[in-house]
Amino acid sequence: MAASFKHYFILNLIVFVWGFTGVLGDQISINSERIVFFRMGIAFLSLLLVSRFIKTTPLHPKDILKLLGTGLIVGLHWYTFFYAIKISTVSVAVVCMSSTTLFTAFVEPLLFKRKILANEIVLSFIILIGIILIFGFEPKYALGIYVGLISALLAAFFGVLNGIHIKKYQPVSITKYEMLGGFLFMGICLMWTNQITTKMFQLSLTDWLYLLILGIICTTIAFMVSVWIMKYLSPFTVSLSINMEPIYAIIIALIVSYYQGESSEKMSIGFYFGASIIIGAIFINSYFKKKKAKRKKIIPI
Repeated sequence: MAASFKHYFILNLIVFVWGFTGVLGDQISINSERIVFFRMGIAFLSLLLVSRFIKTTPLHPKDILKLLGTGLIVGLHWYTFFYAIKISTVSVAVVCMSSTTLFTAFVEPLLFKRKILANEIVLSFIILIGIILIFGFEPKYALGIYVGLISALLAAFFGVLNGIHIKKYQPVSITKYEMLGGFLFMGICLMWTNQITTKMFQLSLTDWLYLLILGIICTTIAFMVSVWIMKYLSPFTVSLSINMEPIYAIIIALIVSYYQGESSEKMSIGFYFGASIIIGAIFINSYFKKKKAKRKKIIPI
């Protein structure tokens, strides 16, 4: 079936939903590890329900362990992402997440044992300039930037690993076991720090609502729809649209901050200049990937 306006609209709606992730993490009153624990637990349970209606191939225990291990990295990524938000702002955290492209440029050759391409080095240099600018104009958020960059590095690792997993396993199985792996890991962390108590589950209705939105809509439903939409749109179109996520997140955070009468999300001009360099570099990278794919006469990636 040919792509239509409906499919492009749905894709951008999903990316817009992902843009709410950081804002929800900021609004939820509990700490980062508990947010991740509940998010991954809710997502796992909903995927467990979904998998009852989708036929999946049983996996070997060794394969399950691999996916659980990747889920541990996903859990650490989300923990550092939400922690970066808590100690800085949503805008700082999502811009740092944009540097995932920089880290992927080095992680992918390492795991796939290939040479680093010249254009990847140039792209990384441009993104690095953007990060340095943000550091220079927002020194008070230095710790948040450091944690956000660690989160981006972790995202690069599990993103590349999922690129390997998707060749062997079904998407639903990958996500289900990764959510379980992260959920179990965060559960162990909470037990180690003596946070597993009955009071841990005594949350406000607002927190529960936000956690359900985070776990079901922003994770499970968004994931399933993003997979479905690739039947109608090229991977390049999907990839390009996903680059809009930090832009949506910053806009949403500014609007929420404005209506709550806060100014925490209002950043310096230098910050937005640095952020524009990083996000612009990502779009340029997508453009060159498309040109390279056309030369090879394959579907853009």
